[in-house]
Amino acid sequence: MAEDIPDWSARLSAWQSSGKSGAAWCRDNAISYYQFQYWQKKLRRSGQLAKSGQFVPLKIASTPLHIECNGVSLHVSPGFDPVLLRDVVVALRAI
Repeated sequence: MAEDIPDWSARLSAWQSSGKSGAAWCRDNAISYYQFQYWQKKLRRSGQLAKSGQFVPLKIASTPLHIECNGVSLHVSPGFDPVLLRDVVVALRAI
């Protein structure tokens, strides 16, 4: 089975790069999801596979944001004061 480790390490790296769920990636690549889970657990335990969590880049829109909830509307323009927005949200939660 040692010869399978590089193959599965490459497969799991490809999955992590894909951004797809494990089940979706396995369907697309005709791989058994149960084998996928087995090798994912095995390689993580051995330290050969990092956890898949990662930060996702966030693009801040330069257009105004409109939020409406329970009859309350907020219009947030670019350059807003984040502290003020937080305070407004906290105040709205208290109502």
